Amino acid sequence: MNQSPNVSDLYAYELIGSGRSRGGIYTMTFPNLGVVCSVRRMKENSDYEVRADLKFTSSRPTSMGHLRRGRVILTSTDNRNKMAKALAYRDSEVEWDSVMEILSEVVLEDYRAGAPVETLTGEVEIEIQKKWLIYPIIEIDSLTIIYAPGSSGKSWVAQHLAVLADAGYSTDAYMVEPAKVLYLDWETTKSELDVRVTMIRRGMGLQGRSNIKYRTMYAGIVSDLERIQEIIVEEDITFVVIDSVASACGGEAESAKVVLDTFNSIRSLNVSTLAIDHTNKDNQLFGSVYKFNEARNVFELVKKQESDEQKIIIGLFHRKANNGPIIGDLGTSLTFANNQAVFTRVNIRDTSLEEHQSVRERIRNLLRSGPETPGNIATLLDKGEGNIRTVLSTGVKDGLFVLVKDLATGKSTGRYGLAVPYAFAEAGGEEEWFLE
Repeated sequence: MNQSPNVSDLYAYELIGSGRSRGGIYTMTFPNLGVVCSVRRMKENSDYEVRADLKFTSSRPTSMGHLRRGRVILTSTDNRNKMAKALAYRDSEVEWDSVMEILSEVVLEDYRAGAPVETLTGEVEIEIQKKWLIYPIIEIDSLTIIYAPGSSGKSWVAQHLAVLADAGYSTDAYMVEPAKVLYLDWETTKSELDVRVTMIRRGMGLQGRSNIKYRTMYAGIVSDLERIQEIIVEEDITFVVIDSVASACGGEAESAKVVLDTFNSIRSLNVSTLAIDHTNKDNQLFGSVYKFNEARNVFELVKKQESDEQKIIIGLFHRKANNGPIIGDLGTSLTFANNQAVFTRVNIRDTSLEEHQSVRERIRNLLRSGPETPGNIATLLDKGEGNIRTVLSTGVKDGLFVLVKDLATGKSTGRYGLAVPYAFAEAGGEEEWFLE
């Protein structure tokens, strides 16, 4: 909040604003005048003219309620004077020229200042709980992408995460901080999403009502950015779900410019964001490579569902991490029964999705049953023996695998096994399933 130090008490003001990085959304109050102006949809053009939507309201006995609304070039004296004259028709007792001059000067100064310069001290406390909104998948104030072919259950996963964040509800798979959620939907309808949220909440045994804000989207996020920023400020949103990126781009997703403009807009929201996206014909993330580059975390989603089953097995495979290691594969079963959607953690190695895991992880799965030779491993996994030997060698250096020796002679048996800490974990010790 900014307060006026150098104007008369009558025209003293208070400014509350979100600045340029949040779309230039301000409320300016002149408490001694009984006048409030909301400033929205600020935009600067190539000639450095700054336009804004202004809405004046009054609590003055002579002009109670709405006064004037209009789009004004704040950098233009003529524009400011025209608005001042229009306001004077409603209430001639106020010096509206002074109001417009103060408002324009103060708002423009804050808007053009942008984000403040800060110092990186290198002395912060590194606490994992502070880094994550939903651990280990959604970082605070960062973008996560989950991509998969159509009808893979990715929207169900997004809606599950939205419900968890809204309720501040942690599970054995996710540690969750409470958040105010906004779901931006280009894919379905409010009624369908409401049904799904109800099913998910019932499956979790939650009571009462959710408070997830929902908006049906038609335009691309760039062209609708100002209104989205307004909603985030008005509702104090901290977590946004975008379903889906292809539609949110509002243009060719193969275009680097379209994708960069879209992701710069998402970044300007300054909130934790989950974006759902599709795959191309090669089952890779669809569109420009900048999608992959701009996200902090990227997950590929793979599902398995038999035609007569009411259960989906979903695997999330971590394909990119900017601020930490690649996490272990996340497995979930989604069961539909009695108008409920029940999410249950499963281990990928115990499902048919095991074949989608990395060769290193599949070798680890295999060695849980005991040591094996590279040749046998190659046969069982249908991989080249040279590739298997390379993965084993790297795993030995990383302390994951060991070359087993004969206890009597001390000579190599040619077989590889799990290193002691991992073997202990598999025998019943504690294993952090998402930290490798």
